[in-house]
Amino acid sequence: MPEPKETTAMAKDDGEATSPNRIRADVCVMGFGVVGLINAIALAKRGLSVVVIDQPTEKQLASYKVGESLLVYSNAFLRAIGELDESLEESFGKEGFWMAHGLEGRTSFDDSVSEWGFESDLPPHWIEKIEDPLFHRTMFKDSQIVRPEIEAVLRERARNFEGLTFLDSGLVRDIDLGDDDNDHVLRWSSRNKKESGEISARWMVDCTGRTRVLAKRFDHELRLDDGFATTAAWAQFSNCSDDNFDERWNFSFPDGGEAHRDRNTLHLWGDGYWIWLIRLNGDRISVGVTYSQGRPPEDGNARDVFWKILRRYPLLDWLTEDNVLEFSAYRDVQRMTDTFISPKRYAMAGDASSIIDAFYSQGISLSMSTSWHIANIAQRDVRQGHLDLDYLDHVNRAVTADWRIMRSMVQSKYGPAIADSRFFILDHLLDYMIFGAALLGRFRVSRWLTETGGRTDEETVEHARLRAGLERRLFLSQSSPWHHLDPHRVAGLVEKWHRSLESRALWRLENDIKLPPTKAGLRAHAALPGIWRLPYVHKLSRADLTLPAIKEPEFMKVTGHEHRPVLMAGSGPMLVTMTTLGTVLDIADTKVRKARMALRRFRGRRAS
Repeated sequence: MPEPKETTAMAKDDGEATSPNRIRADVCVMGFGVVGLINAIALAKRGLSVVVIDQPTEKQLASYKVGESLLVYSNAFLRAIGELDESLEESFGKEGFWMAHGLEGRTSFDDSVSEWGFESDLPPHWIEKIEDPLFHRTMFKDSQIVRPEIEAVLRERARNFEGLTFLDSGLVRDIDLGDDDNDHVLRWSSRNKKESGEISARWMVDCTGRTRVLAKRFDHELRLDDGFATTAAWAQFSNCSDDNFDERWNFSFPDGGEAHRDRNTLHLWGDGYWIWLIRLNGDRISVGVTYSQGRPPEDGNARDVFWKILRRYPLLDWLTEDNVLEFSAYRDVQRMTDTFISPKRYAMAGDASSIIDAFYSQGISLSMSTSWHIANIAQRDVRQGHLDLDYLDHVNRAVTADWRIMRSMVQSKYGPAIADSRFFILDHLLDYMIFGAALLGRFRVSRWLTETGGRTDEETVEHARLRAGLERRLFLSQSSPWHHLDPHRVAGLVEKWHRSLESRALWRLENDIKLPPTKAGLRAHAALPGIWRLPYVHKLSRADLTLPAIKEPEFMKVTGHEHRPVLMAGSGPMLVTMTTLGTVLDIADTKVRKARMALRRFRGRRAS
């Protein structure tokens, strides 16, 4: 039998060598996508023996997969664990994220369009205080990546990484779970069935994407039976350059300066759907349409709906079939599992576990943070013989809650409430509260990653203490100030909050109460909207909640030596206060409107 390519004999703990088609490792990672490769490298950096297995086709290797926009955790892990700092610097620089509603049929982002955006570039006087340029990039410099190019770099890194066996000629065919005293055994064979072998491993990590080997085999599917289901279709286009984006794509701030909407990850909302626009290097762009199956915006298959929706936007008339590099679609996007790390010593990450929506680009981001926890638990088990069940249970509860939060962020936006401008602002503000509260966790994990490179043998006492804290807190559902609450309690509160905003918006729409389209453009140094303007926004010359930059007080100034920056430590409580204020104003205004409407009806009945 021919030997599998790139397979090397590995030593068992007792020194007995294994044959090329019978490999023993501490961890077996399944899948050669970005999540699988990062998991494999991260585990090898912890000193564990790792085998990563897959046999992608040439078409799969070259495919323009979704997940181009880096946000929250993904940038930090790719730069530090994957050592992709140079590659990400060469990628398309992401300047922020931007949402809009009402652009259908418009030739510009005029005052009939509602907008919510955040420019992430730091002001120069902050940057010059950050002494370590790598930390600055790891923490703050997001990118928009061409997935096959980044994955090609990661494959070469994994192929040559010490302690990592790279098996690129096998697909998983069968799995026998071990127990406390025995390894798992994974049997594989090549696509043509001419090569085969076995891998025995203490741990298995499933990163097979939507194939979801372990979730299906061990029945971890979490049923989503509330009627909310979505379809996504997307394409990569060539011939997308700065020439396609004139001054109409710029947003002006009140104190000067501009945001280039096209250089942000741009989301365009419509009734029952949203569009993403993600510019890439090489004059390419990723464009996707995701829509509700319960309220499909157009008839036809996914490709038909994709083109019919794009043709609603005159600003996108340069997107044509002739420039399509590749088209793909998922009939049913959403998947969730009830387990991310099993006490039986296997784990699931990436689409192999959960995926809800491409909105906010959270797939890779949440996968990276979950994988960091997987590495902690597997390392402790293999090296110390201690399976930390308390930590494992906390990860499962918190990550499941994180995905519940992500689902609640998008569910109501697919409904008719998105047409209400106040809902558009407040619902995005609620999302912003969740991500803003996670800033301190992002800062801390970026510090740990930058200073250790992901290697626990490089830790100081301070790094070990930092990692211990992050084990409890590196989750959306466990950020300050709600980190003392049970993760599912947090998720339930966020879900209820979204539903309450939606119900008041639907009441206004049903009663023909039309609020003016409203804009809010945020920046790192002007990170809050003027939410107090909401009750009288209809009286303003321009319905705009964008605030000028402020000169921060002395105690808030960046020094470059912070271990707990005031701005990040306070972002959660500050945003909770701001979002609560906006919600209270919405509740009060709605009660007043209902009372006035009831009084008018009463007077009408009396008059008749």
